[in-house]
Amino acid sequence: MKMPKIPSTKWFYLITSGLSVVAIVMGCVFMLNGANHQTERKQQQVHLKQQQTQRKLSKFERERPLYSRTEERLDTFMSAYFNYDDQKAYNHRRQAAKKVVSPAVYDNRRLFKEDKYSKTRQLGLQSTFVKNQIVPTKITNQQLEATVYTTQELNFEDEEGQDTIKVFQVTYDGKTDKLVKIDQQGVYNIAVDSTETVD
Repeated sequence: MKMPKIPSTKWFYLITSGLSVVAIVMGCVFMLNGANHQTERKQQQVHLKQQQTQRKLSKFERERPLYSRTEERLDTFMSAYFNYDDQKAYNHRRQAAKKVVSPAVYDNRRLFKEDKYSKTRQLGLQSTFVKNQIVPTKITNQQLEATVYTTQELNFEDEEGQDTIKVFQVTYDGKTDKLVKIDQQGVYNIAVDSTETVD
């Protein structure tokens, strides 16, 4: 049996159409492969960004609880220290702050000055703690050091007084959950020309 003869032009069209189909299939394969690589690269970049964000968040999360505990302890201490309306409450400040301070702070006689002449009663002094503004200066190994600006409202014999801002250097120890250092630096003043001083 003889095969019928196919004219050479038909062979040419058959081969070129076969090659075209192969080229189209190969092109599609390369396009899909390239698209897959691009998708993988984008996924890797997204994954890398997520890891970097998690590292940043975890660093912040490690420091944030320490700051929050410091803030809580300072609010408790300053409430005990600055809230009094008579001589008895003034004299009780040290005892009221005992649970949030270390023994060294509790025994600090410069911080808890004795009112020998009962000036609080004589002048009718009344004090109210308003707020703290905490500026962390150092965070290391479960300790936070900060400069604290504490606003206190001071009144004389039920007359409306004025707010005073007192400056403290404070250290909070996360291991003991206590304030281990509280040093009063002075009173914060802002002059008319906007210069700041601590007296």
